[in-house]
Amino acid sequence: MLFASDLDQTLIYSYRTLLSQKIEEQMRPVERFEERFISFMTQNGLNLLQEIARNVLFVPVTTRTKLQYERINFPKYGITHQYAVTSNGGTIFSGGVEDKDWSLRVAEGRDHCLAAGDLIEQFNKIAHPSWVIKDSGKLADHLFYYCLIERDKIPLAELAAFKLWASENNWELSVQGRKLYLVPLNVNKKAAIQYIKEKEGLRRVVAAGDSLLDLEMLKAADLALAPAHGEIYSLYRQGTSGLEKIRFTHGSGIEAAEEILKVVADVIADYTSDEDVKVV
Repeated sequence: MLFASDLDQTLIYSYRTLLSQKIEEQMRPVERFEERFISFMTQNGLNLLQEIARNVLFVPVTTRTKLQYERINFPKYGITHQYAVTSNGGTIFSGGVEDKDWSLRVAEGRDHCLAAGDLIEQFNKIAHPSWVIKDSGKLADHLFYYCLIERDKIPLAELAAFKLWASENNWELSVQGRKLYLVPLNVNKKAAIQYIKEKEGLRRVVAAGDSLLDLEMLKAADLALAPAHGEIYSLYRQGTSGLEKIRFTHGSGIEAAEEILKVVADVIADYTSDEDVKVV
């Protein structure tokens, strides 16, 4: 079995998401940036993840760039993993080394998407300083674009029209917190996990995530888990079809991470005698 999980707002959380004193007492830092801790998990969550990583193939799957991902310190808590997927599926690390075969596949797939420069040029026509933070736009790992925004000031009609145009040119737009992402369709988490699954000869995938960039990965999983917050949950609350197989948590925020990990641990316990379980 393979457990593929998004990180930010699925497993790890910023300080502002810690909603109760009980949770605050349990929080443990998992990311340090510029001399301060910025991302956390609860001790219960870390214990569950450590148990999961001992028994199945745990694969962190993140939209973070390679450099941003390196700030996550799971080994401090005895949590190790053979693979990591960064850059929204654009890069796969195996044993800490970039998988060149996968990188070649991703590069070849770009031929079917509009050139990044042309897409960004079109986006800049609606990216007014009233809602897009000046000079915040970046082309991450030469794979996708993101920028910081004032979410409550988004020109919704203009952005919806641009999102449709981008989709027609094989790019996906996603808004997560204060970040807007533009990602080519060939750079995706689903394809990266499928590649690892086939490479390892596994048959079952449990996946967790909260954003639209996780959605296709969740739909392809044998068991899909999502927290009761984020883009996917918003779609679920709106009655969007196609989300029926996703299992949502009861709690939200950092407590949802514990709930997700408890479900995964229980699934592993049910399958410990099954030949499909990958012990690592």
